[in-house]
Amino acid sequence: MDYYRSSSEFTDLKHYKDLLLNCPNQLDKICALAQNLLIHAYWLDKYQYSVSESVKHQEMQLRTIADVLDLATSKSKSILEPSRTPPQKVISICRDFSLLVCSILRAKEIPARLRCGFATYLTPDHFEDHWVCEYWNKETASWIKVDAQLDAIHLEYLEIDFDTCNVPNDKFLFAGEAWELCRSGKENPANFGIQGLTGLSFIKANVIRDLFALRKIELLPWDIGWGILNGSLVEIPDATEMLFLDEIAVISRASDEIQAMNAIESKQLKLPNHWEWSQSPTIGQLINSSNT
Repeated sequence: MDYYRSSSEFTDLKHYKDLLLNCPNQLDKICALAQNLLIHAYWLDKYQYSVSESVKHQEMQLRTIADVLDLATSKSKSILEPSRTPPQKVISICRDFSLLVCSILRAKEIPARLRCGFATYLTPDHFEDHWVCEYWNKETASWIKVDAQLDAIHLEYLEIDFDTCNVPNDKFLFAGEAWELCRSGKENPANFGIQGLTGLSFIKANVIRDLFALRKIELLPWDIGWGILNGSLVEIPDATEMLFLDEIAVISRASDEIQAMNAIESKQLKLPNHWEWSQSPTIGQLINSSNT
């Protein structure tokens, strides 16, 4: 458990640590803090709020929680200022809500980690690309999934009927579970993804991102550019890669951080020497390239 008590490069609160250590330990209150600071990029209309696509993509691209909090500070007087309006919030994605909760829990030395996979409750009859935070509950001696994105508007619109601070296992699938369901023929890969981007190649990318998350490298959901994650929705070329993906899906499903560490050092997944995250395309670049 000690491995997940400490911050990563991306969850380091830096100069906000002392301030946020004073926030309550209750998960629902930590989630409420995240919901007060962040607003989901694809839900802006539900809050009667709109911005240009360029502004949206710029804020969605923030990689570290310290950068997110810096922007939140610039939009209002204080990180802990209550009842921010939509323009005072940082435009974010599910990964960022989970990243903030994970960051605060790790600062409090509570084991926590991000998980990449698919939710069953965001779009009817669809497994939507999604991220949650898991924390170690010492009372139950188990990992508990938390979906910090689901504020009051989400709860009402989606008719959520479960505790968002204890997401049932059948409501959120680790990416490896999704891969195994599709490979076994129990589910259709076309039902997994987001905004029309679906299929085994999409699930493949999420399996890889889940392994990196287990290794405390919390990728952006569109990070690509190395190894077998060298492009967006690249077809799986042969049986050799398919079998490798079968193997790493087991690691994701089993939440095996030791094997995840070994896997991301393999030739198929290892980051190149001197890799910089700026080498991965931004969400804006990917969208612009798909429109041309």
